[in-house]
Amino acid sequence: MVPMVFFVWVAFIALTSAVRVHEVVQNELTNTALELSLAAAEHEEIVKTGGTAKAMYSLFALKDLDTGGVSKIHGFNMLGSDVMQNGNWICFKVTYRIELLKGIIPIPDIPMKNQIYVRTWTGYEAADEKTDENNQEIVYVTEHGRVYHKDGMCTHIYLKVYIVGESEAKQYSPCEKCAKDSEGGSTYYITETGGRYHIRRGCSGLKRSVESMTMTEATNKGYSPCTRCGKGGS
Repeated sequence: MVPMVFFVWVAFIALTSAVRVHEVVQNELTNTALELSLAAAEHEEIVKTGGTAKAMYSLFALKDLDTGGVSKIHGFNMLGSDVMQNGNWICFKVTYRIELLKGIIPIPDIPMKNQIYVRTWTGYEAADEKTDENNQEIVYVTEHGRVYHKDGMCTHIYLKVYIVGESEAKQYSPCEKCAKDSEGGSTYYITETGGRYHIRRGCSGLKRSVESMTMTEATNKGYSPCTRCGKGGS
């Protein structure tokens, strides 16, 4: 009975650790891709030639990630990634392996895979995408927001998400959607500008549903300009 209980415990630790590694890698790829998508507006060639290397560098920094059940993350391979070579898109694909609980039980390395697609902001489509057929300026609003955005990549829309420890997370208020009645977990998420912590990466509080409309429509519906992108240029 004891060996079986021990095996189940080890399997649980291995599974939860593998899931957390996948979340952390996905978060790192997403943040890097969004950062590059904005940088492409002024430094397109640099992004094209160095984007994959930047993503790989950020992943190497995760090799000492402390998850409680992973002893090593290794073998990162970004074969198949594409940074603006076939259009204005950044596609990161990465495969790697994680070594679990070394020295406790002989578990083979687990192969893992992540990928992310993000459109770059080069400005090439600005004339077509930012005005409608009547030449009225297009702006963007979020589902629960009360401001309009001239920049579709405004950081109020595209949230940069960070994974933090419990002590740092608890400096924020719990998210009413995913953390209000929860005792917490091993992974916490915060945003660059928000005031709440989340315990689920898929929480709707970490996403934005974006709708486009003309500025006239937005003004008539009571939206005010975003303090970051709505008052000045696009």
